[in-house]
Amino acid sequence: MEYGLTSYEHIYGILCIFINEPSICKYIMNHKKQLEDIEIVEFHSKRWEDIAGTHFILRDSYEFRIAEAQRLGDIVKPDHLFTFYNLTGISYQVVDFIHALIKLKNTDALENTFIVDYKEWLHDDDTLFSHLSKQIMLQMKEISINA
Repeated sequence: MEYGLTSYEHIYGILCIFINEPSICKYIMNHKKQLEDIEIVEFHSKRWEDIAGTHFILRDSYEFRIAEAQRLGDIVKPDHLFTFYNLTGISYQVVDFIHALIKLKNTDALENTFIVDYKEWLHDDDTLFSHLSKQIMLQMKEISINA
């Protein structure tokens, strides 16, 4: 079985052709690796700030309370701001539904609940949230296509 060179080995080989000093080539490769590591950390930090920051700002806003009302009346409304959707392609309301389901389904709640049909109740919430999420995403996609 044949294996190709890694990108590191490939670049190192090319460097060695032009620079006939292995220590200089290794120094260049180490410097390249350090620059890439810094760039990766900066990229992911920026993405975290953009995505998580936007989600929490929208989540804490007054308009977000619409999602709570949707459980009762099956009212579906798109996000009031498209910032989070434009970054991720998903509604922040859908993310919050997922968080709500995760909070509801934990081992302590399952064992220490006084609700007789807790699992059935969770299933009903999951079904409702799934339906609402699909409807929200359909509206979000329709609005983003028309925009």
